[in-house]
Amino acid sequence: MHSDDDLIRGIKARDPGSFEIYVRRFQRRVYFTALRMLGDREEALDASQEVFLKVWRFAPKLNVQFNLERWTYRIAINACIDRLRTLPRAEIKVDEKIIDLARIDRSAGPAERAAQSEDWNELQLAMESLTEKQRAVFVLRHFQNLKMNEIAEAMGLSVGTVKATLHQTLKKLRGLLCAVNINHQANGSEDQ
Repeated sequence: MHSDDDLIRGIKARDPGSFEIYVRRFQRRVYFTALRMLGDREEALDASQEVFLKVWRFAPKLNVQFNLERWTYRIAINACIDRLRTLPRAEIKVDEKIIDLARIDRSAGPAERAAQSEDWNELQLAMESLTEKQRAVFVLRHFQNLKMNEIAEAMGLSVGTVKATLHQTLKKLRGLLCAVNINHQANGSEDQ
């Protein structure tokens, strides 16, 4: 197992073996971060590839003092934000099958899995209304389980800004999801 310091030195020297170890270590995390940010499998694959190309391209400038994981998340989030800004809103869609596979508890019964899938779809749709910064903070906190200071470092923000953004994001999502639940209840009572 290579330490982060050894890996950073190897990447900085553009050692193919070190870079391969780095890609293997981070490719799933980068891909799922991109998938949750972009909501589309093809866009997430493209963004992931872009992240690793940027790392290779800027390897000689890599600072040995960087935290490799947070530095990688920072590049991934920036790549996703760049993609979100260039995509027309209509093209940002949810690849539900892939995301659902990553989230559904396989030990749950069919009814529970169906409810989880529906809840996840509602959350993903609500996430589309978030700003790029809100989405990035939410994904890093709730899907990648980073601490506030790690998110702040990865995004180049203060911890206070991260906390405030997360608070606003959760409030916005709660409001959107409550509206969806009220609509479901109203539609359910009309069906009876």
